[in-house]
Amino acid sequence: MSLDSSRDSSTEPVSGFPAGTGQRPTRNVYRLGLVSLFADLSTEMIYPLIPEFLVTLGASKSLVGLIEGIAEGTASLLRMVGGLLSDKVRKRRLFLFAGYGLAAAAKPFLFVSTHWAQVLAVRFTDRVGKGLRTPARDALLADSVDPSRKGLGFGFHRGMDSLGAAGGPLLAMLILALSQGNIRLVFLLSVIPAAVSVYLIARVKEVLPQAREFKASLRARADLGRPFGFFVLSIVVFTLGNSSNAFLILKAREAGLQAAGIPLIWLTYNVVAALSSPVCGHVSDRIGRRPVILASFVVYAAIYAAFGLSSGLTVVWVLFCCYGLYHGLSEGIFRAYVADLVESDRRATAYGLFNTAVGLTLVPASILFGLLWDKVSSSAAFLVAAALSLAAGLVFAATQKLAPRGPNTEARGG
Repeated sequence: MSLDSSRDSSTEPVSGFPAGTGQRPTRNVYRLGLVSLFADLSTEMIYPLIPEFLVTLGASKSLVGLIEGIAEGTASLLRMVGGLLSDKVRKRRLFLFAGYGLAAAAKPFLFVSTHWAQVLAVRFTDRVGKGLRTPARDALLADSVDPSRKGLGFGFHRGMDSLGAAGGPLLAMLILALSQGNIRLVFLLSVIPAAVSVYLIARVKEVLPQAREFKASLRARADLGRPFGFFVLSIVVFTLGNSSNAFLILKAREAGLQAAGIPLIWLTYNVVAALSSPVCGHVSDRIGRRPVILASFVVYAAIYAAFGLSSGLTVVWVLFCCYGLYHGLSEGIFRAYVADLVESDRRATAYGLFNTAVGLTLVPASILFGLLWDKVSSSAAFLVAAALSLAAGLVFAATQKLAPRGPNTEARGG
C-alpha cells in the first residue's frame, strides 16, 4: 500500500508535476497529512471547550448556537471563493500558508478573551482560514499522488486528520487534569501544534496545475461537467441525513453512556476511522471509486437504522466502531472521486463547490434531525437519516451510470 509508484518517474506532460521536473512529489502526501494532523490536534484541543467557555462569559445557549453557525457558515461560503482564487492564481501553498496561518494566529486571543464577541472574532478568523486552505490543499494533494493511488493518498490524509481529531481532546483532558481545570491554558498551548502545522507547510512542494487558458467568466469557470454536478447532487441528498455528530453523542448518552465515557467512545471512532481510511482508499484504487461510494451509503444507512432501533449501550459502542468504518469508506474517497471527475486546473474550484454544498446542507440537516428528535423520537430521526442515505445511493447509481465519464475516471468503474 505504498504511495510510491514506478510511474512517479514518468516524464509525460500531465498536470500535477512540479515545474521543471517529471515527478510527482509523493512525499507531499505524507507532509500534508502531518500538517492536517497537527492542525486538527490544535483545533480539537479547544473546540469541545468553547461552548462551556462562552457560557462562563455570559453567553446564552442561543448565542452559542449563533456563534457556531456564523463560524461554520463562513467556512462553507469561503471554500468556494478560496477554490476559485487558487485555480486563478495557480498557487496552492500560498493559500495553505494563509489559511493555516490565520488559524494559528487567532488562537492566542482566546487566552485573553473576556467577552463573547472576542470569541466570535476568533472563531470567525479560524473558519476564514479553513475556507481559504481546504480547496487548495485537496487540489495539491490530488496533483501530488499517482493517479492510480488517489484513493490511498486521500485515505491516508483523512486517517492522519482523524488521528489529530482523536488526540486533541485527550491532550486537552491531560492539560486540564494537570492545571486544575485551567481552560485558558489549553487555549494558549493549542498554539504550539498550530504553529507546527504552519512550519510543515514550508516542507510541502508546490505543484502547478496544467496550464490552460483561464476563462474570465465565473459561470464558465464553475462549469465542472455533468458527472461532477450529479455527484454533488447525490452528496447533497445524503448530507440532508448526515447531521451533526453531536447527535451521536446524545444517542450514546440516551443509551446510558456516562459523561466520562464520551472522550473514550469518540477516541474509538477516530481510531477506527484513522485505520480504515487508507485501507478503504486502497480498495477504491483497486476496484474503482463508484462501488465503494455506493457501499458507504448502504453502510451509513445500516448504522443509522441500527442507532434508531437499538437502545443498549453495548450496541452503541459497536455502532461507533462501525461509524469509524463508514468514515473510511467515504470522506477520502469522495475527495478522490472529485479528482477523478475534474481536470487539475479546476480542482480547487471543484473542491470549494463540493465543500460549500456539504457545509450549507448540514445546517438544515441538523435542524431537521433535531426537530424529528424533539417532536417525534430519536428513533424517527435516525431512521429518516438512514432513508435519505439510501435515496442518495439511488441518485448516485442512476446519475453516474448515465453521465459521461470524467477526464480522469478509469474504465474499471472508479
